[in-house]
Formats: sequence, structure tokens, C-alpha cells
Amino acid sequence: MGDPRDVRPDEVEIIVARELRKAGVALSRVRVLARRALTPKDDSEYAIDLVGTTSGGAPTRDVLVEFRNEARVADVAAVTALGARMAPAQPVDGPRRLQPVEPAAVPAAAPLRVMVSTTGFDAAAVREAISLGVMLLRVADGREAFLRSQWAMGDQPPAWVPEYMAELVDLGPTGEVRYQLIASSSR
Repeated sequence: MGDPRDVRPDEVEIIVARELRKAGVALSRVRVLARRALTPKDDSEYAIDLVGTTSGGAPTRDVLVEFRNEARVADVAAVTALGARMAPAQPVDGPRRLQPVEPAAVPAAAPLRVMVSTTGFDAAAVREAISLGVMLLRVADGREAFLRSQWAMGDQPPAWVPEYMAELVDLGPTGEVRYQLIASSSR
């Protein structure tokens, strides 16, 4: 099917929204904040920052996503930088007189931060993400990810398996990085 490093910048929003929805985080008002090259002379290595809000439940929460497509695994510095960022204020649609007035004394909740990588994460980055509350996802070839999952039966995945799927990233009992295919949430 597809090499995750071949994800085009115009596919990022769709992949991120679909995979986060499966993880129980439905997004609305998603927009691209920034696109940047991760290496000066290689257009295939890029990062895209997205911002949105959770939908479908109250209260809503800002979501800040950094999608990284690079040749090496994401390291602790990248996770730490994302953990320190705040989501920019979302533009509010509609006439000002119809917008709800928020009390000034209520501090804004920290955004949900998500880092998505096409190559994965080193163990130090995963430990840092756990301590900062950053969700980590790795984009994987859909067929290969499905065949590694608990749902695989035989050597061919079903025809409906998409080209790319995301896997949740965490640490195993001995400290190794684990990747687990996201099961659709019942939320």
C-alpha cells in the first residue's frame, strides 16, 4: 500500500481528523497554523501544525496537533517543544453581539496536544510525552498495521483498510516503545 513517509501535505488534515476521531477525539474547526521544512534542502521532511476544538461533548477543548514527516524518529526535544506550546485563540464566527461572554476569571484550559509522526518516537520522547500529557500517534502503512493488530485473520487485510492508519504510542513493561492500532472509540 503506502509508505507513511509518502504522506503529502494536502492529506495531513484528513488523516489526522480521521485517526483522532477513532481515538475518541472528534475535531471541529480544524485549520492549518503553519507549515515548515524540517531540513533546509529536503521538501519531503516537513511539519504541519494544526489547531481545532473538540466537538460532540461539553466542555470543548482546544486541540494542538503537530504532524512530523521526517526520516528519523521524533526525539525528546520535539515533544518538549510541543508540550510548552499553547493553542492560539480560535476565531469566533458570527456577530460580536451574539457571541457568548466568557468570565475573565476563568483561566483557559491547556490544549490537548498531539504529536503525529510518520517514523515513530524514541523511548525518551515517549517518556517525556507521558509526563507532559502529550498524545503520540505514529502513521503506519494501513495493511501492515492491520496485519499486526489483534483483528488480523490470515495474510490479507480486508479491502476497506485505508492506505494509512495511526497507532497509539506508549511504553511496554520493560521500557520499549510499543505501537498499537487505534480501535474505534465508542464515545
